[in-house]
Amino acid sequence: MGGSKGLSNQVTSGEQANSNALVKIAQQQSANSQQLFGESQPGFNSAENFYSALSTGDPSAIMRAISPATQQIGQATASAKSNILANAPNGGEKNLALEQADVSQGAQVGNTASQGYLNSFNALAGLAGQGIGQSISSAGTGISGLGESSQSLGQLGNQQIQQKGSTLGALGGLAGTAGTLAGTAITAGLI
Repeated sequence: MGGSKGLSNQVTSGEQANSNALVKIAQQQSANSQQLFGESQPGFNSAENFYSALSTGDPSAIMRAISPATQQIGQATASAKSNILANAPNGGEKNLALEQADVSQGAQVGNTASQGYLNSFNALAGLAGQGIGQSISSAGTGISGLGESSQSLGQLGNQQIQQKGSTLGALGGLAGTAGTLAGTAITAGLI
């Protein structure tokens, strides 16, 4: 019976250690969740500000938001016009090519502005779900660890109740046997 109790204590200690380890994992995942959200927050704020400016529909806000792209378009157009001036023969074709470069620049800038505005709403919706999704995923792992820990502790409690019941049953059996022996001794006149 002593060996069985020692083994039972080892099992109980092992289950408690496992449960404690699961709680630590859950706490770590909670910390990871907060860290992921904290690390991604500045990028989300920057993207949200950009797309929020585009979604206003305010032409000056849109132009400020797309100014890096329009500068690139302007530089490409200036380079194309410089190439036309340097290599095209004088005449109507050269003038037409220069005008087409300006028209193309205007079309590209207009397309960038309108696409920025139209796509801003989907981008904002995507941003809203992205950071929250990362945080929820990490938190879900933590919650799963807590659930496993809770289940393990419940099983441990049930085992301890069963062990106490067995011990009390054995003690009750011994007490009953002692009572029977005492009754027999009294009946036999030994006591």
